[in-house]
Amino acid sequence: MKLIASLAFILCSFHVLAEGRIIAFRNTKSIAAELDPHPKFQVGRRVIFLSRKDGKVVAFGRIKKVNQELIPYTAQIDIEEIVDNSLVDYDDEIFPLSYNLLRFKKIPGFTSLTLGGSDKIPSQYKELAYLGVFTAEGHTLDKNEVLASPFQIQYGISNNFGIKHVNALLLDGYLNLGAKLRVVRNKYSKISANTLVAYKTDRQDWIWQTGLILTLPRNGKYQNHIAASFTIDPQFDEAKATKDLNLFQSSDIRNITEYITDSWNRVLFGMLYEVELQSFGGTVSYMWIWDTFHVSLGLATRDFTQLNFDRNGYYYVYDFFWRF
Repeated sequence: MKLIASLAFILCSFHVLAEGRIIAFRNTKSIAAELDPHPKFQVGRRVIFLSRKDGKVVAFGRIKKVNQELIPYTAQIDIEEIVDNSLVDYDDEIFPLSYNLLRFKKIPGFTSLTLGGSDKIPSQYKELAYLGVFTAEGHTLDKNEVLASPFQIQYGISNNFGIKHVNALLLDGYLNLGAKLRVVRNKYSKISANTLVAYKTDRQDWIWQTGLILTLPRNGKYQNHIAASFTIDPQFDEAKATKDLNLFQSSDIRNITEYITDSWNRVLFGMLYEVELQSFGGTVSYMWIWDTFHVSLGLATRDFTQLNFDRNGYYYVYDFFWRF
């Protein structure tokens, strides 16, 4: 019997995707399942439920208990989210969440399925490290990951901490260095804090910017980003490069909604409040994401009452960067 179990474990370990199925309902939020004897089926692992009828995603869950003494394994899985009021039924398929699953099963984009960690995962399956909306910061990069654009460079020292450099400030003679720290990340919220200090040696002038981003998931396709950015001692009249680029000129508070399309691209839209100007603005943009390359294009304003089409009223916003 032990020999048969060992052979089953070895064979399942070479499967591209480990599988399971629902065999009973304990209550409305918990099910009993049979699982392949695969190392990915461990306590705490996130799983996806696919309909046995049409293969569509019906729910997301997390393994609470696993009995590995029998083949197949038996497990208790808590259902954390049901997609679009779908019906979760007997014999629906269960898969551990992984990049291979998303790719092979062509799983559409959901906020609950974003991945992280040091594994090499294409960027479209990750949470955003940079929103590209009014140069809004996102959350931390993964360890040894790089985000690079003509505007900035970011580097992940660990999964929870990273550093950044703003090239646009250097063009104006400011030596600068920033940091980003993940404070909270769970199924209820994500919080990251960021700061940046810049110093111009020939004028002994400095800029300090600090802020945070709070992300609150709304449902499978939407999540809200509440971001605050505070700038101290911006040099409006003398800092030509930062003024021309409309960067580091004021403090602001943003409420940006992110929608993940079925192809894992992003739609970003929301409101902005300019603290110094005491004005309300907003933006809407679309971000295309490939394995490493991102392109964002949209429309924005820092003051809804300015109806002209220029940098003081409504204007195009665009950005592009690599994440690898």
